[in-house]
Amino acid sequence: MKGMYPNNENSKLMGRVYADGSQLWLTQSGSGCEFIFKGRQLEIILSCDDDSIKEDHFRNMPRVCVKADGRTRIKKVVESKDERYALITSDEPVEAVISVSKLSEAAFSLCGVKVVTDDEAVMLPFSEKPKRIGFIGDSITCGYGVDDSNSHSEFSTEAENALKSYAVKCADILGAEYSLFAYSGYGVISGWTADGTRNTREVLPKHYEKLCHSYKTADGTDLDRIAWDFSSQTEDIVVINLGTNDQSFCRFHEEGYAEFEDAYAELLEMVHRCQPDAKLISCIGIIPVEIGESMHKAVERFVDISGAEVYEFRFTPQNGWLGYGSDWHPSAETHEYAAEELAEFIRVNRILE
Repeated sequence: MKGMYPNNENSKLMGRVYADGSQLWLTQSGSGCEFIFKGRQLEIILSCDDDSIKEDHFRNMPRVCVKADGRTRIKKVVESKDERYALITSDEPVEAVISVSKLSEAAFSLCGVKVVTDDEAVMLPFSEKPKRIGFIGDSITCGYGVDDSNSHSEFSTEAENALKSYAVKCADILGAEYSLFAYSGYGVISGWTADGTRNTREVLPKHYEKLCHSYKTADGTDLDRIAWDFSSQTEDIVVINLGTNDQSFCRFHEEGYAEFEDAYAELLEMVHRCQPDAKLISCIGIIPVEIGESMHKAVERFVDISGAEVYEFRFTPQNGWLGYGSDWHPSAETHEYAAEELAEFIRVNRILE
């Protein structure tokens, strides 16, 4: 038997991931790897970061999904180091497509991936789809609470499922690769606030050019200190779905809307600089907000200055007809509806052509 880890040579890497020489660290929601396995024995080893184990809060541990030929074989919260699972055991060589996806977000947990195979086995990268869509967002994009139908439940990574988010589902509908950069509670000028006090800790733009922002480390490596190489996964479209948490601040401070407009225009400039060939879609609205006009003004300002190709899209606000996830977040059915809406908007406007 031999041990190895998914990397650029033997796997298709999905989203922002980090190979440290011994294992592949999954960071963002939906990040992962996909490979063709040819051999007789395959075990996968999943590791929870040390910080989450020491913290001992189950709600902050990584949640992962492993599929073989499209069939879910593992879907669980990883609670310890080196959890080992046998995926394939055969007397004769077999071939299977293996995918590993992180369902939970980067802020609260990281997950390491390694494999053990028979000595003759090989791993080959699964083919990439021709187009790629990047998504920048908050808890909605993370798939916060989508696997929990109790609207009064509080945050837990166990209820997060990026694969059910509108973002991943939209990319799937359009036959595109996806990459998510999303953080629950985060905004452009302020994160979520219940009383109007500005939440400067949970502001997303300052982290966008990093590999990831996390309160945890990858076996001692602070991934916040690593810059993301945007050329490694160039995106054809970048969808920006931020502002819902800023609304919680602006409703207490009328001057906040003008500040948001300025900061949102700066965010558009940064994303355009990092992904200069990508078309941008500015969107808002699955959870009802009133910040759309400030967003529209920011888009107009940025387009006038840059000449970049930017589209605006408004989701149909949720109204409870399709239920809710935990903490009044969108249900799985709401995410499906939103994904279809966004995919149709992209198709009608030929944005992915």
